[in-house]
Amino acid sequence: MTEILQHNVFRNSQIIFVKSMNRMASPHLNLIPKPIRDGKLASLCMLAVLISACTLSPEVERPAVPVVSNWDYADDSTQHTPPPPADWWRGFGSQPLDQLVRRALQQNLEIAAAQARLRQAQSQITIASASLWPSLSLSGLAEHSGSSQNSDRDHAYSAAGAASYELDLWGSNRATRNAAIAQRDAVQFDQATVRTTTVASVVNRYLEWLALEERIRVANNNLTNAQQVLDVVEARYRYGADTALSLAQQRAQVASQTAAIPSLQQQARQARAALAVLSGRPAQGFTLESTRLDHLRLPEATQDLPAAVLARRPDVQQAEAILQAAGANIVVARAALYPSLRLNGSLQWQNAHSGDLFSSDPLWSLAGSVTQSLFQGGSLRAQVETSRSVYEELAADYVRTVLSALADADLALANVRSLQRQLEAQIEQENQARIANELAQTRYRAGGVDLLTVLETQRSLFSAQDSRLQLQLARFQGMVTLYRELGAVPPPDL
Repeated sequence: MTEILQHNVFRNSQIIFVKSMNRMASPHLNLIPKPIRDGKLASLCMLAVLISACTLSPEVERPAVPVVSNWDYADDSTQHTPPPPADWWRGFGSQPLDQLVRRALQQNLEIAAAQARLRQAQSQITIASASLWPSLSLSGLAEHSGSSQNSDRDHAYSAAGAASYELDLWGSNRATRNAAIAQRDAVQFDQATVRTTTVASVVNRYLEWLALEERIRVANNNLTNAQQVLDVVEARYRYGADTALSLAQQRAQVASQTAAIPSLQQQARQARAALAVLSGRPAQGFTLESTRLDHLRLPEATQDLPAAVLARRPDVQQAEAILQAAGANIVVARAALYPSLRLNGSLQWQNAHSGDLFSSDPLWSLAGSVTQSLFQGGSLRAQVETSRSVYEELAADYVRTVLSALADADLALANVRSLQRQLEAQIEQENQARIANELAQTRYRAGGVDLLTVLETQRSLFSAQDSRLQLQLARFQGMVTLYRELGAVPPPDL
């Protein structure tokens, strides 16, 4: 059905050449020369339509893509769950995060640039489609001449109309338009990728900022705890119950905890500044609403079938659209090897009086020109080979994109499950480290253990707490990666 519609549009665009000539002379149709009125030009156009049936095909093979029915690392209970929601970030249950994402979708400068590229690509379709239609032009002239020694003046008036049309015998012009349409589609899919990446970046940066704020809070608590132990050591040292070595060791522990805080604060400032840029705002004065990382919900890990993921991912769709454009460019390159046919027609009226301009017999011309390249040093055939090689390159890129998409989605599923198990083990380690530290401090005050034992349990607890926060962050960000790899594109109305 699509081919029939395209053929009808093409045929109508060729017949319109004759109608264009008729419009120029209306309402003076009786002035048009008899050969044109008798339809000889129409017969010529109909012959061209028949010739145009020789439209070239790309002569390329669509790359074979491996068929995958299931994921390797998906949970059996969620193997065939519904596709992820487009507004998946709301699953974290954070109103500040939702507001940040919405603001970024509206004000992010990369998204704005992608929208401008899409408008450019749409304009290129209009430009590429122009060659499918005749070009029309009108001109007029009014001339007055005379002599300085004679008061008589000569007047001349003329009007002319011209039409030109290149018959798309080999489908080159249509292929150019199809390539422009495919490029527009590729840009549109790229815009979807930019929107998806922007949302993922905003969510990741906000989660990172929350985790850093939490790590700073824990580091301050640990510093307070280390300072309290130092107070005990100093008291014991003053009464001769502890050594100068123990005092120096605990002071070093306090200094180590103090030094860790500025680095975390700087990382938090960097995350906040990145969120400002993603939101299209200056970092100066940009503030965020904080919440505890523990207060966030973990979105449900859902996944669709591999085929559905490939059909949804914008990067795969973009690679396919670019490949389609390359196939159309092969037709354009091959058409350059064959002759081109152009029709030109004009009507011109001349008279000494402007009011009688169209009362005179018009001058008319009708011409058809055929151009065939005979020798270009092999450049035209080389261009065909180049376009085919480009298609083969892009076909390989397309298959690679598909394989990468399948691998990334499966690994994201595995990562979510792995991080969950790691976090459960880390929480248990932190609980045991806290118990050990409390027991060590109690026994140290009673003289049951030395300070070295307290220092070791302190370091173990501090490390376990920080590792737990980083694993919490990694688990949340792993879910972000999963949604991105599953092709969850934000709704266009946000």
